[in-house]
Amino acid sequence: MAMRRRRVAGLMVAAVVTGTVGVPVPALAAGGPKPADYAAQAGKAVDYIDSHSADLTKGDLGPELDGALALISAGKTDAATFTTIKNDIKAKGPSYCTPKNVGGCAKVTITLLAAGESPNYGGTDYAGPVTSASQFAEYPTNQALDMIALERLGKPIPKALFVKVTDDATKGSQWEDPDTDGLTLTALSHVKATPEQQGKITNAKAALVKRLDGSKQGEAWGFKGKGPNVNTTAWVAPGLFRAGDADHQQQAVKGQEWLVGQQKSDGSFRGLVTTPAGIMMATTQAVPALRGLQSYDNVGAHQAQEEPVD
Repeated sequence: MAMRRRRVAGLMVAAVVTGTVGVPVPALAAGGPKPADYAAQAGKAVDYIDSHSADLTKGDLGPELDGALALISAGKTDAATFTTIKNDIKAKGPSYCTPKNVGGCAKVTITLLAAGESPNYGGTDYAGPVTSASQFAEYPTNQALDMIALERLGKPIPKALFVKVTDDATKGSQWEDPDTDGLTLTALSHVKATPEQQGKITNAKAALVKRLDGSKQGEAWGFKGKGPNVNTTAWVAPGLFRAGDADHQQQAVKGQEWLVGQQKSDGSFRGLVTTPAGIMMATTQAVPALRGLQSYDNVGAHQAQEEPVD
């Protein structure tokens, strides 16, 4: 899988406004609740990431890609860790992006596009497996990443992928994973739907939001019985922010405020897993959400656009 942590009215397409240090952040319609741009807190977090880079770069490529997106979101692409990650994409990317892990190809594609790079990188075409896929049987996280990668590439969504994502969202009995529910809301927010397809999106969104209502714990989200956590909230809040319902947009903004309160004095965030790698993962995934509830769809360059179902 590309990533795991253990490892409503209408669609809102995320527009952008300029953040306090020139980094794009999503905008709400006039008069709605607005997320903040916690640039200083994000900067402190990426200083932690850069000074603890061994906890990020010694293993699988997936967490490194989250680190790259965090650095891009905070405007710190001059950090030494960012150069290390780009080199690791060349070294680890070909074995990470495989026919059985097309979601991994999508995550590399998202990261490279966000960095302003071509997805044909270091001699490997990471976008190719995503744009040519015709069967979709990976974990739902990966399918959401596939959709977001296509939206960033400006490519239509294959009908089979659209059906898979909306059916999985509506059924929902296959997994208890609020993280993926939030990411799926983000992916669906950029689909340019026909009236018939809009009905499927509306049903999918309603099912996802209902499950997230059940995962809400205080001002944040987490797995049932385990309390709220940074990793889940960092994925759920941007998804709910894009869902369109004013009440859930307000919840998303409150969730962002909760995230700020979880930052430790050294800039890091406590993760679901309290190992150095777990703390690093929570920290990298929190940073985009601090920057105006950014996510995989709109960090950096080549942000997701409305795309039709082909």
